[in-house]
Amino acid sequence: MPVISTNTAANSAVRYLNINASEQSESLSKLASGSRITQASDDAAGLAISTRISSDVTTLNQAATNASHGISVLQTADGGASNISDILERMKSLATEASSGTVTDDDRTYINAEFQQLTDQIDTIADGTRYNGVSLLNGDSSFDSASGGTAVVVGSSSDDTINVSISSLTTKDLGVVASDDEAASMTLDPSNIDQFSLAAGKTLTLTIAGDQGDSTVTFTGQTGGSTFTGADLISALSGDTVTGITTSLDADTTFTANDDGTLTMASTTTGASSSLKLSIDTSASTASTDITNVSDLGIDVTTATGRDAGESLNVSTQDAANAVLDKLDTAIDTVSKVRAEIGAQESRFEFTSDSIATSVENLESAKSAITDVDVASEEAKLASSQVKVQAAVAAASSANQMTQDLLKLMQ
Repeated sequence: MPVISTNTAANSAVRYLNINASEQSESLSKLASGSRITQASDDAAGLAISTRISSDVTTLNQAATNASHGISVLQTADGGASNISDILERMKSLATEASSGTVTDDDRTYINAEFQQLTDQIDTIADGTRYNGVSLLNGDSSFDSASGGTAVVVGSSSDDTINVSISSLTTKDLGVVASDDEAASMTLDPSNIDQFSLAAGKTLTLTIAGDQGDSTVTFTGQTGGSTFTGADLISALSGDTVTGITTSLDADTTFTANDDGTLTMASTTTGASSSLKLSIDTSASTASTDITNVSDLGIDVTTATGRDAGESLNVSTQDAANAVLDKLDTAIDTVSKVRAEIGAQESRFEFTSDSIATSVENLESAKSAITDVDVASEEAKLASSQVKVQAAVAAASSANQMTQDLLKLMQ
């Protein structure tokens, strides 16, 4: 029935106007933002999934940067290793020249001068090959293989890592400079073993490692101190105190000094096993503090084939130059191995970078399918809502006019 106190038609028209205006605003927001999810209520599940994908994409982009840094570290290290390899090749060329009989000792002096300068240059390169202020080839960085290297995150999880491990290439690591005292490789007659002394109460225990087990001989310093000779050594090793050794040692016994600080014993008369090894034990509290290796028994270990710690290779004599060649071959092989390891890690990073790029592309595509607005569809919705808004406005205007028309009945 017609009334003037309550305009139900107008209220209904306004309600639809608000609904249509809201739809129009939502369509405008989606078109303006390019996303079909402008608030959580649009698609709560889709919002959660897209947020996680966005997080993974952001993390992978940083992982790509990490991989790029890893490649840069390895390329820097390989550049330094390449220079060291070139130096070693030049040093081998010099050693080959010095080992020739056509070269005089005066010539070898000049050759050795360059040889020593190149030795110093290896350490200069090892120290100077730096990335972000950290030396990569001298064993001081966190990348050093001796400490296990360091992990580089190259994925969206903390478990997605590649370990960067770079071996040190200093002159000591390459054997160009002796890192420890090296015993001379020589055969010694007992008469060539100088005397050694023990203070009163001090003891020296020699352990013989043979095919039938270990045996020991102990020398003890008496009051006022005691001096022992090579003959005393032979006598003690041939005595009844040595058990487990079936062959007695005699004056024809010879000793060969080994690089590990032991002596290999053999007898030309009795044919003692060459596997017999004699080593020094100073671990007891009463052991002499003056005798720690075979050189302290009077054996001279400062020869071309046995260097003191810190002593470098040299080509000052023909024999020394001949001995250097094998060591330089070993050093070159070491550098080549390290470069191969660096190249393998670099290759892995490169494939990882490609994989990351593919993953980012696919994840962004998946996110687009969830969040990006279909412009054509949303534009159609906007046009529809605009028409409905206009219709609602017209309806509301007509509803308001209805009460005015009812008043004409009272005139």
